[in-house]
Formats: sequence, C-alpha cells, structure tokens
Amino acid sequence: MDSIIKDRPQDPEALAGARRLGLHLIVTRVLAHRAAAAGVEPDWLLDFSLHSLDSPEGLPDIDRAAERVARAILEGEIIALATDADSDGVNAHTVLTRGLAEHLGHPREHIQHYIGLKLSEGYGLSDSVCERILAARPRPALVITADIGSSDGPRIERLAAAGIDVVVTDHHGIPASGGPEAALAFVNPQRAGARYPDPLIAGVMVAWLLLWAVRRRLIDGGHRPATIPSLGALFGWVATGTVADVVSLARSRNNRIVVRAGIDRIESSGYPCWRALRGYLGDSAKPLSSRDLAFGIGPRLNAAGRLHDAMAGVRFLLAEDEATAREGAALLDETNGARRAIEKRLTEEAMGLARPRVEAGASALVIPLAEGHVGVHGIVASRLLQAFARPAACFSPHPETPGLLSGSCRSIAGVPMLEVLQHIEAAHPGLLLKYGGHAGAAGLTIEQTRFAEFAAALEREAAQRLQGTLLQPRIDIDADAEPGELTLELVRALEEIGPYGREFPDPVLRSCFTVRRTREVGATGGHWRLTLDHGGHPVDGIWFNAGPVCPVTAGEAAVLVFTPEANWWQGQPRLQARILARET
Repeated sequence: MDSIIKDRPQDPEALAGARRLGLHLIVTRVLAHRAAAAGVEPDWLLDFSLHSLDSPEGLPDIDRAAERVARAILEGEIIALATDADSDGVNAHTVLTRGLAEHLGHPREHIQHYIGLKLSEGYGLSDSVCERILAARPRPALVITADIGSSDGPRIERLAAAGIDVVVTDHHGIPASGGPEAALAFVNPQRAGARYPDPLIAGVMVAWLLLWAVRRRLIDGGHRPATIPSLGALFGWVATGTVADVVSLARSRNNRIVVRAGIDRIESSGYPCWRALRGYLGDSAKPLSSRDLAFGIGPRLNAAGRLHDAMAGVRFLLAEDEATAREGAALLDETNGARRAIEKRLTEEAMGLARPRVEAGASALVIPLAEGHVGVHGIVASRLLQAFARPAACFSPHPETPGLLSGSCRSIAGVPMLEVLQHIEAAHPGLLLKYGGHAGAAGLTIEQTRFAEFAAALEREAAQRLQGTLLQPRIDIDADAEPGELTLELVRALEEIGPYGREFPDPVLRSCFTVRRTREVGATGGHWRLTLDHGGHPVDGIWFNAGPVCPVTAGEAAVLVFTPEANWWQGQPRLQARILARET
C-alpha cells in the first residue's frame, strides 16, 4: 500500500521556542514538530539531566515494597525474580539481579530466577511458573516480578496462600476486573490514584525505581553506607529495555534521560556483554544510538524468549568474563537469525491473507496462522500494522493446550488496545480467557471455536473508533533540504536532539537529487544502492525494500523523501540518505 506524503503542520509557538535554542534551521523544525506533537516545550525535550528523573515517590505501594525488599536483604532471605520473556523483562531481570547483588549486597546464591517459556508456559506469571516457584528448594520467601503481574492475580493468590510475599512491579494496563489483590505491594504507575507523574515508563524502569527506593531505605536506616555504588551503572540495561519495549521517547522525559544515559554507559562501561555485542552493531568507531538498541540489541534479546528460553539472554547480560559473553552473543545472534526466517515466512502468509481484507474495507486485521509460531506472531502483527495502517492481531494454535489460540495485537493511535479488549470482555463474557498489555500492544488467549466472534468484535470496535480516519501509511516531512545543507555536521546536530524512537521519529527531509547510478544489493535483492548528486555535492543513497525494479533511473532528477544519516565504514563516516519514498 502506497504511503501518503504530507508536510508536517507548523506550530508557530513550538517553532518560536525551538528557534530560541540557536539550532540549525532544519534541526529547529524537527525539534519543533516533535515538541508540538508531544504537547511539551522544545527545551523540555533537551533536558537530559539525571537530576530531572522523577523519584520513586508517588508510585503506588513503593514504601511497602521497599521495606519488604530491604528486610529480605538484611535477613538474607531467598528472593525469586519472575519477569517477562521479552527484552523489557530480560533487561529488568538483569537490573534486579545486579542491583540486589552488586549494589545492595544480597548474595547471588540467594537469588532465584524464573521466566516463563513462551512456547510451553505462556506469558506472564503462568501456572507453570507458579508451580516451579512453589516446588523450589529452598522455597523463596519473597517474589519480585518485573514487567508482569498486573494480570496475574490468581497465581499471586496461590503464592500468597503458600506464605510467599509477592512484590509486583509492572507498567502494563490493569484489567477491568482489577489488579493482584493478594500481592503484598503492587507497584505500577498505571494504577488509579498513582501520584507518580509518568505512566509511560517501561517495566525495567519501574524495577530500577524499586531499587532506588530500597537503596535509600537501607542508607537512611543506617544499614548500608552512603557509598553504595550508584544505580546509574545499570542504565545500559534500563535503556535497552526501554527502547525495545517501544514506549514513548517524547512525552516521557524519564525515558529520554535514561536512554541517553544508558547509551553513554554501554559505550563506556566494562561489562563483557556490551563489548561482546559491539561487533554486531556495525563499525566499531560508530557512536551508538537508540537505533542500535532498537534494531541491534533488542531483537537479539527478544529472540531467545520468542523461540527458546529467555534466560539465555539473562545469562548473557550477567556474563562475568569475555569468553562467556562472546559465546552468549553468538548464541543470541544465531537465534535471532532463526527468528528472522520464521518471521519472513509467516509475514508473507499473513500479508497474503490481509490484502483482500484491506481491499474489502476492513478496519482491523485479525489473521489466523494455522502453522504459526506464538513467539513471532506479535512481530507479524506489527508488520501488518506498518503495511496497512490499521490494528492487527495474529493468532496461532496454543502450543500446549489443544483447542486454544494464542494471539498478539498491535494497534494505532485512536484504538487503545487494552481498552478495546476490556470493552470486548464486557460485551462477550468468557470470550477472552486471558489478556493483558497496553494501548499499543496486547496478548490474549481465546477458544479456537470463538475466533470468528473475536474477529467480528475487534472489527466493530476499530470501525467505530476509526470512523472518518484515512487508513493508509503516511510519511510526514519535517523540512526541505536545499543544496549544501546536507552535511555530516547536520547529521550530528540531528543526533544531538535524540534519542529517536516511538513518538520521536527519525527526521524526514525532502529534496531534489540527480541520480548518477543505481545498483541492486542484498542477498535476496530488492534493496538499491544509489549514487546521488545534490546541487554538485555527492551523496550516497540506500533504498531498502524498494522492489525488484529501482524506482529511479540513472540520469534523471527525482524528488526524494529521506532520512539523513552517517554510514560508517573502516572508522570513517560518509553522508548517506536513507530513501523512504519518491514524491511524484
């Protein structure tokens, strides 16, 4: 489906505020557009001071949670960590482990680790994970969750009934039926009445804030010296989990701060995991960016949980020596390659099923994948959303329970998925056997016989909410670039206002180029390397997924829509335009 190309509307107040910062004109426009869309002042987006982070105060139950964790540390209790299998959960698991052991003095041997096997145990604090915790010897006195727990009330009741205290840390939306009442503490900024000012942080950040509160309690109580190592050393994992979970990098200043600080930590820290991954992220001289976290590190950590065991990612991130880290990085890279192959096959199948539904005017795409893979159908749903600009849900047979379907949903602005599922649950009692998530993404389980009922219900909800909305991919242009304006200095200046990610998208420019040469690249083709002339200045071009025939030909002048970037090779950067479309 072709994209609509539009100029971003100018907001005079945001533009005036950005101009006062003395930035390059193009950078000024990019920043003003992001500020206007987020409803904040331009200079607010450029506050990266750690002093501007919101403290844990205001998080629901944070004092009770900190007191219980501090007591477990002082009494040397067995603490079990139970987290999600995605990158947010894996990084949160690492943050909690390193924070407890390396910063707060809890013995490593007194920490147990639990992450559900997605293919056999499902997601969240499942019955199987709960049974493993109850069967552990020694049995833990305390369970701390991260990135899960808000929808796991029944399992938490089982743990509490067995005498195990549960501290839930999570950031997902809370089911209409309520949160985990049996939890000793339920720390989630999404809870009604929460005084914490930022509900947009990732699960890993909620876990880090718990450690902040515990550290302060131990110091204030005189139980630990004020020289406890700063928890800022953990920002590399907080940043990676934050970017990978695709939370807002515009409306949340906390997210922007920890991502910027985390990238600095990754580049400067001595942790073996980061050094082992560096070779997979391009030229070693290239400065890291949020894109490296989003497309280089995050998918490799996600792949382990999607296909096999997410604890492989945790063990890699906790590696204490170079050899172990290199071995772990190679395993994650191999697993990610297998994930890509499965994703490619299923995406092609899903696209074929989705196109006729789009042509028929569907407002939502609900796709059954009979030979699907529960660890990958969320990515496939994302691909459908990107291609057709409408909510998408992909379902695969539940790997352990015949007759059930496991589904993943991805959504767009105007269709908050968790709220939609809550409405469906109210209108169709018993249809959703289990569900959870947030506005942009959710997971659920339904009976196979009720698939058509769910598809119709989601279509009705989406059609009602999207009435009058043009459902077509869109490219928004920030500014036109005149000859001479495209330089590596501009690229560096644009990077300075990052990090880029959800709600703070990459800058998009437009300009006229003369095409000098085209060359197809890539193992399977369809990508094109271009040699361009921009008013007498040479510019490299790369056009991914342009198809078997290049959309431009040598010798012609073409107006191209692109993102300027630096392409690093052998320690040197070259100016490159990543082509997004041709304007006709």
